[in-house]
Amino acid sequence: MTINVLMPVFATPVEWVQEAVKSIIAQSYDEHNFIIVDDNNPRGALTDYLYSLTEVCHCINIVRTKENKGIAAALNYGLQFCHGDLIVRMDADDIARPDLLKRHNEFFTAHPDRHICGVQIHLFNEITEWFSNHPSEITRARAFAMPGHWFVNHPGIAFRMNTINKIGGYGATPSNLAEDYALWVKFLCSGYSIYNQQEVLMDYRVHPKSFSFAPDRKSPEWHAFLKQQKDLLNEQRN
Repeated sequence: MTINVLMPVFATPVEWVQEAVKSIIAQSYDEHNFIIVDDNNPRGALTDYLYSLTEVCHCINIVRTKENKGIAAALNYGLQFCHGDLIVRMDADDIARPDLLKRHNEFFTAHPDRHICGVQIHLFNEITEWFSNHPSEITRARAFAMPGHWFVNHPGIAFRMNTINKIGGYGATPSNLAEDYALWVKFLCSGYSIYNQQEVLMDYRVHPKSFSFAPDRKSPEWHAFLKQQKDLLNEQRN
């Protein structure tokens, strides 16, 4: 099974990108392509590093957007360069554990009827650490009934390429917010369940620019959009 690792990069510290890249190159599963989207970064140390990577590993393909339109647009652009069976999401400030791709290959080989699968993550910063604990299966009804919106992690998630293409990729969201939750709603409203492996397979770096963990920067527009998305789940159920 050919796996595409899709990672957008914009204004991320070079040392974090280096850790992320090394964690993919060191995967125990070799049959993968690594598509890195340079989201129109200013020329400098970061882009110099990115474009040096093609000499390091033949599996790496660097593609550059013409303008920066946010993460959803960057991911949709990168999808055009993915070829194979699976797409696995990677963020430029996170670290994949060595068996991430291997476990996804095993999961989707064992379950040909399943289309989307996340993993548990280890969240860390300089002060503390903690772990996600998402249920093994999320249905449309369960997602609507849950009090919150965090039931699967964007970093490390995998989906079949024909499935993401079928639903039209990532959608546009207000101010490029919550593109991941909007995608989960698209999957669920299209009749798919979302699964979660119970093994921790990703180290997620929490820092001041981690939007998901910066409640003071979440606008009323963001909260309204999440409510609207959850209402879509209810409309589908009715």
